[in-house]
Amino acid sequence: MAAMEFSETAPVLHAIAMAEASDEPLDVPGTAADLEISESVLREQVEQIEELGLALSGLDEGLHPILLSAGRQYLALAGEVDVAVLSFLPSVIDDLHARRALLHAGTVLVDEFRAALLTRGGVDYAREIVPPAFAPAVDERLALDLFAAAVALIARLSAGRPTGCVAEEILAVALLQEAHAWLEMDHDRHALDRATTDSAAAELRGLFELFQDDDVLDMFDMREPSDAAASRFTFRAQQMGIADQTVEHWFDAFGWTAPTGYLRQDAERPAADER
Repeated sequence: MAAMEFSETAPVLHAIAMAEASDEPLDVPGTAADLEISESVLREQVEQIEELGLALSGLDEGLHPILLSAGRQYLALAGEVDVAVLSFLPSVIDDLHARRALLHAGTVLVDEFRAALLTRGGVDYAREIVPPAFAPAVDERLALDLFAAAVALIARLSAGRPTGCVAEEILAVALLQEAHAWLEMDHDRHALDRATTDSAAAELRGLFELFQDDDVLDMFDMREPSDAAASRFTFRAQQMGIADQTVEHWFDAFGWTAPTGYLRQDAERPAADER
């Protein structure tokens, strides 16, 4: 996505803020006239603003627009925001600092995991990432598959897609921890104040909106691998369709993901030609 020109985008964002304050729909003809641009150009700018998660226009619903937190931050930063930050998970992360922290965390997670594998420390690194109860189960093969899951996770998030298996959900928790650490470093070096840091950290949980649940967090409270097997038969797991979290099923492809590469077909789910 091409970078936006702040000089062109800021007036539209201000118009959106004014319409929101007056609790009125955005006046497209009037706003276009005020900005001396055509209505079609204005609509294109508004569409891009929405795609980047800076505002909700309300045009299709006839509602007043909403200038989101990311939009206010964009204005406060005078548009000095990397295009990668603007376009990363705009529909679920309404905070530019949180998006930047996640991007950094993705780089660190993959780089550190790769370095550990190259120095024969991949198993130890993987054991630090997985829920503690499952650390003893990690061997070289599992560590390599987890690295593949880490790379796939970042690729999926870059495309705005959810995780493809339980292993990727586990890696997402490690990603969030690294993002939290990055935000705290920004605070320590006085790049962010405490309120801004805490707000960005809280917004990181928006990642679970993309995943549609946060069931993976339960794994970090388990005491032994057998707890995952027992949890499959709880009322909550059966009612909510929680994925099988036992180690042997960590790489079963979720229904929206193709069972290829390090992912495999769930043995309990019939293949497409068997249905």
